[in-house]
Amino acid sequence: MLHGDISSSNDTVGVAVVNYKMPRLHTKAEVLANARKIADMLVGMKSGLPGMDLVIFPEYSTHGIMYDSKEMYETASVVPGEETEIFAEACRKAKVWACSRSPASVTRSIRRRHPTTRSS
Repeated sequence: MLHGDISSSNDTVGVAVVNYKMPRLHTKAEVLANARKIADMLVGMKSGLPGMDLVIFPEYSTHGIMYDSKEMYETASVVPGEETEIFAEACRKAKVWACSRSPASVTRSIRRRHPTTRSS
């Protein structure tokens, strides 16, 4: 194990939990840009923490918090969809698992992506 790395071996899982500032987003373009930012962060984390197998992002990290129901419906995710493909590609690139809980009012689902799973 490298100094400062997350411990991982054949019988353990290296886990990182991210404290991500909840964004205020208003458009689908902003949500997708934020998803790309999270994906880049995930790949960068793996570079600095090669023992990381699983990264967990908090609720509201992808869509932010929205108080306007029209915005919620306009920016809602389809699973699988653009956001999950962005995350899946980052997971494949970094060879990690990721978990992100989206607000129930936006997608009503938990998205889990495996590095070797491709969207259909």
